[in-house]
Amino acid sequence: MGITIHRSLHNDAETSRIISRLLASLPAASFEMEAFSRLAGIVASRKIPTAAVECTQRPRLLINPDFVARYCQRDEHLFLLVMHELWHILLAHTSLYTRVTKAHNIAFDAIINATLARVFNTAPYRGFFEVLNPLDQFPHMLLRPPEGWPDAPRFRDDVGPTGTARVMRQLYAHPGLTFVRPHYSEILALIRQDMKDRGIPDNVILLGDHNGTPDYDMPFLRDMMGDMLERWPSSIHDYLPQQSTSLWQVNRQPTVQGVRKAFASVLRRVCDSAAHQRCRRERTQTLSSGGSGVLPNATDRLRPARARLGIESLLWEQPTPRKARMMQPHAAAYIYLDVSGSMGSMLPYLVDLLLPFVTRGQAEVYQFSTCVAPLKLQDLKQNQLQTSGGTAIGCVTDHLMNNLQRVRRALILTDGFTGFPAPDHLQRLQETQTRVHVVLPAESHNQRDLAGLAASMTILPPLH
Repeated sequence: MGITIHRSLHNDAETSRIISRLLASLPAASFEMEAFSRLAGIVASRKIPTAAVECTQRPRLLINPDFVARYCQRDEHLFLLVMHELWHILLAHTSLYTRVTKAHNIAFDAIINATLARVFNTAPYRGFFEVLNPLDQFPHMLLRPPEGWPDAPRFRDDVGPTGTARVMRQLYAHPGLTFVRPHYSEILALIRQDMKDRGIPDNVILLGDHNGTPDYDMPFLRDMMGDMLERWPSSIHDYLPQQSTSLWQVNRQPTVQGVRKAFASVLRRVCDSAAHQRCRRERTQTLSSGGSGVLPNATDRLRPARARLGIESLLWEQPTPRKARMMQPHAAAYIYLDVSGSMGSMLPYLVDLLLPFVTRGQAEVYQFSTCVAPLKLQDLKQNQLQTSGGTAIGCVTDHLMNNLQRVRRALILTDGFTGFPAPDHLQRLQETQTRVHVVLPAESHNQRDLAGLAASMTILPPLH
């Protein structure tokens, strides 16, 4: 398992007891077991209120033994506590905003608790979230399943701001019904409205670590996140927060010749061939006149003329299929420009590089952060971008999947810190032979996240 017992911050007996209980509760052959086994150590520590992953060169899972003794009556409850903290890291919640408030943290926990409750909905796991959160208080009710879950959930409509019952029905829909996930912004709006009306609650128990922001460049975290997310279905990625978009005015800057040449080389490989072939002659089946016959034909263009002239005829023009070369639209090339916050210092140069190709109509350009939006030529000329701040590659692969009839080549221009594509999306793009090329600036170029998606990966020279 790779688990070690540390002797500095804890009582050895407490740590041993926690490890034994965790080992007894972990599902075999699951991504939970694999994520757990990657931790270099487990420590019983009263320095944290519930649980936290200490992201140092020797990462450790810290667990408060007093919290465990009070609230984790079953081993399965201890398992849910550990999974909650690991999911905070795997979903990278604390990195999505520069300033994370208590409202954000409650929304994070509501999403994770609901997900865990749906995945682990059998009797041994029930009761953990319920004992922590009263049913008749808001926002506590967002952090636990409703009464009667999962067989016959009963939702209250007399607690919380308007819309709370609807969000609860989405979070905790009956397992046999279609699960319509609420938008993250909807949950956050409810919590903010309640705080505006009644003030910030001081008695909400938040699980896991909500104070620090892990260093996602550390090999331990990147390896764990990569391996785990590669095994997750795309439905898990639907829980990533969706933020509102805002305009971003950049000050376009010229790049040095070496960067322009290297960038143009990659873009031509992706864009030019598609642009030249956007409309070309291809052999296709069409209908032409094949003589006369007695079968009625509504497309016989001479029939109305004969009728107006008073010429009676029992014969109709008969269509005959044949092969002919006709102009056909070809698949377009798409360029996806990462406009997330981490790209801020590089976007002035990258916009300048893109502009000539967009002006010549050689590609369709889209901007993405946590959602995809067209980047029109006029906006590009005016240096106006649209961003939601975070980054999620799932929105790009979704966009590609919805345009498979038109696109066969795409280029993603990013620093590479995008998260990992869903396995089913990778498989579909491979089946349709959709080739995705990745270009990374020299100033920031994480190659791991998109390695499974990229047909080629190019690192530009320094931008200036």
